[in-house]
Amino acid sequence: MGFPKGKGAKGQGKGKGSFAKGKGKGKATGKGKGKGKAEAAPKWVKVKGTVLVTGASGYLAMSIVRQLTEKQYKVRGTVRSLESEHTKSLTECFPNIMLYEADLVKSGQEAFEKAMEGCDFVMHTASPFQNTVEDPQRDLVDPAVMGTTKVVSACIKMGIKRCVVTSSIAAVGPGMEWISDPSKADESKVFNEEDWNTTSTLQNGAYRLSKYLAEKKAWELAEGKENFSVVCINPSFIMGPMMTSRVDGTSIKLMKDMLEGKLELKGFPFGIVDVRDVAKAHISGMEVAEAGGKRFLVTSPEGVHKVKMAEILRSRFKAYPIPTEGEEFPYTPKFSTARAKEILKWSARPVEVSLRDMANACIRTGVVEQKVYLKPVTFGKVSDIQPEMKGLNLLVKVVSVGDVEVLQRGDASQEVSVGDASGIVTLRQIGEELAGVEVGKIIEVRNAAVRMIKGYIQVTVGKFGKVAMHKGDTEITPNESKDMSAVEYELQ
Repeated sequence: MGFPKGKGAKGQGKGKGSFAKGKGKGKATGKGKGKGKAEAAPKWVKVKGTVLVTGASGYLAMSIVRQLTEKQYKVRGTVRSLESEHTKSLTECFPNIMLYEADLVKSGQEAFEKAMEGCDFVMHTASPFQNTVEDPQRDLVDPAVMGTTKVVSACIKMGIKRCVVTSSIAAVGPGMEWISDPSKADESKVFNEEDWNTTSTLQNGAYRLSKYLAEKKAWELAEGKENFSVVCINPSFIMGPMMTSRVDGTSIKLMKDMLEGKLELKGFPFGIVDVRDVAKAHISGMEVAEAGGKRFLVTSPEGVHKVKMAEILRSRFKAYPIPTEGEEFPYTPKFSTARAKEILKWSARPVEVSLRDMANACIRTGVVEQKVYLKPVTFGKVSDIQPEMKGLNLLVKVVSVGDVEVLQRGDASQEVSVGDASGIVTLRQIGEELAGVEVGKIIEVRNAAVRMIKGYIQVTVGKFGKVAMHKGDTEITPNESKDMSAVEYELQ
């Protein structure tokens, strides 16, 4: 089956153009002799096919939507509810996406058929992924199998050319017997697309069972169908940057717990793959004709121990209490991605990059609190302060706090008297620097500068400095008899 050409091939796609303005006598085409910039003609962009992404507000799905949009595909999505907060976050990121309500369990097949009208391709990403559930059959197996059945059946009925199904390495291996008892594991085994995890059960490995059964169902439904093909992408544990502040995903919870020091560094070492690379594999699986009827492993070459993950993050995120104690699992699985590299021309980011980018995304989106790592410094004495000094580091106790003043530019300002055993000095604080400064507190003043006001010294922090509460047990008795801000200077 050749690659479908998609819509817009006859120049019917929509595009926007703008005409740059410039001075001079140039014509509208920009060929005149004027000094202004040439006026660009409107650019018509050929619109590719329309793609439906199920579970479009999900962690992986949003990355797929982004890449499809960047490649000029028209994108539709299904969501469980058009009114949910997750859906609102999705539409904020992608205002042009067309959404339909369709639930894997509660909705009938017709809901997915409606969403597929006029589509060329379908990305079926919607499937539950939870480590702990009350009822494995109800919460994992039923949504996975029923959802896949409805979506693939709807694809066949609606004339969809190709359906790319998000499966999992859990449907490949290793089985729960090796995870439960590592002594049974074959250390030399390298899992590939020929392997199937057939030993997981509802009682032991329900999630793995759900992925196995769902993928098998997709292949059964597609068998023998003309002008239709299924491609299965089997990623390992997906990590990498998210686009929203949702914390309900297993991957995001793991990173959040890691950065907050709550994650136990033990357990089975799973393969890791970047969400952006998994999205790319899905789109290649849709576009590459040879991919039809095949499954593809996308993962790191072997499992990554949580102890190793912590080591990778600790050096870059020193302000966070990343755990230090843990233990490595006695067995590390290995995987082959040769097929994905050969057919999809797929390549993976290093695990280090995925972890780093995900941690940064957690901080940027507010999943974890932003913290600043303060490097160890040598604190100077207040008595050594001289006019126009820069880069001052002081460890001082707050003696008194003045009234808050509002500057002409609207910022709040306050004079604070601080000192150590050598003397006291006036610290002028502005805006956010005021937070938490109280009489009797010991504070750290870093990278401050001396500002001369009418011949008298005042210490200021500014955007390149910082005032922070001291967390040590240092005792300071300020020498109030020597006020550095009371000494007058004059220019010679």
